[in-house]
Amino acid sequence: MLESLDAHASGTGASPTDVLVLGAGVSGLAAAARLTQAGCTVRVLEARDRIGGRVLTLRGEGWPVPVELGAEFIQGRVSVLFKLAEQGGLPVVELNGSRVQSHAGQLARFDGRFPGLEEILAQLPELGAEEDQSFAQFLATCCADESLADARDLARTWVETYDAADPDRLSVRSLLRERRAEREIAADRAFRLVTGYDAVPKALHQGIAAERGRVELETIATEVRWSPGAVSVEASDSRGAARGPFTARRLVVALPLGVLQAPPTEPFAIRFTPPLAQKDAALRGLEMGHVVKLVFAFKERFWERLFPDEVGFLIASDEPLQGWWTGYPVYAPVLVGWAGGPAADAFAGLATEQRLDRALDSLGRTLRVGRAEIDREIVTCSTHDWAADPFARGAYSYVRVGGIEAQAALASPVENTLFFAGEATELDGLQATVHGALAAGQRAADEVLQSLKAASVR
Repeated sequence: MLESLDAHASGTGASPTDVLVLGAGVSGLAAAARLTQAGCTVRVLEARDRIGGRVLTLRGEGWPVPVELGAEFIQGRVSVLFKLAEQGGLPVVELNGSRVQSHAGQLARFDGRFPGLEEILAQLPELGAEEDQSFAQFLATCCADESLADARDLARTWVETYDAADPDRLSVRSLLRERRAEREIAADRAFRLVTGYDAVPKALHQGIAAERGRVELETIATEVRWSPGAVSVEASDSRGAARGPFTARRLVVALPLGVLQAPPTEPFAIRFTPPLAQKDAALRGLEMGHVVKLVFAFKERFWERLFPDEVGFLIASDEPLQGWWTGYPVYAPVLVGWAGGPAADAFAGLATEQRLDRALDSLGRTLRVGRAEIDREIVTCSTHDWAADPFARGAYSYVRVGGIEAQAALASPVENTLFFAGEATELDGLQATVHGALAAGQRAADEVLQSLKAASVR
């Protein structure tokens, strides 16, 4: 069993701890690296047997290249991720294959623009600064004309798929903030780390100063007891045996939103003593989106026989799996299937074999290829339902109607003792992204350092 992992080597031993970090995803690792580099002693408690959180890279037998069941793309020219890649000598490629849409029994190449969608979204800035409504309400108001029915349905599907959100709950004000942030980084361009996205958490882990930082794997935090300036965390291992208590002067909570929202009776839920009543409204103002990913390796890239050029993305809005993509510009016989929002809900509760079977049926209809031909090509496959993952409880967050201040409220420190990171605490419209999670971890670390500095001069 993997019980502990030093910053660069395994080992045991205890020393006084300045800061505990809950969660060794990108945000928690970014916080730990920044804190140890500033001279703090840090212990990171991670429930899984690996680092990375919602970054989940598969490699090995049957997989010709690394494939991603979690975070996969670098969206836009994000300097912090490109800097990590440059420092680590990690090759990055831009996704530039053609896009094909499957609709009503036809396959057709398209330029990535959906008729009417941009025109609808362009109306978002017309909202007043203090107004908010659901995206569904917005569509009903701005697109009531029946001639816009197709564009209205397309916009709804876009939000369900891309944001993994329920249009009846998604805040339009938050969507506007998100789109502004995306324009600033040219998020319409997408890139991939050729050697696997797990290189990002690995690089952050390498940034934790070995003599001051330590990651404890398979350490499931169950209760946080705290008072100003003091924290004690009770935990258990994967078999239920007690671990801890772990104590420190400060705590960074870098757990996914879904874990923080879990009722205390749920498995692997975490309890705060005394309770954090000041976070209740923030947690109600945010929601976790549902995503199911499925990945398949084949004997050869059989789909290339269907198209005159290299295909990057296949869009099938009328299928259970709305999106597929290839590894291009990396030439590999791999396809990734995506279901977000309500489409992902349709896969919930299915056994793995049923989920994979339904996905392959959908792929056959999308490509107009017989199921028997597809089955002959399969080498291996895998899938992950992020909502069913007890240590994630969803893929990534979105803001509910009226919750535009929820991210800031969730991020706000408590008594200069508890600090909050994770993509759901990102404040500038970059929630639901790896770079947003990284920035939130660094922001929380800076808040901790400021609080420790202030305490030292009293």
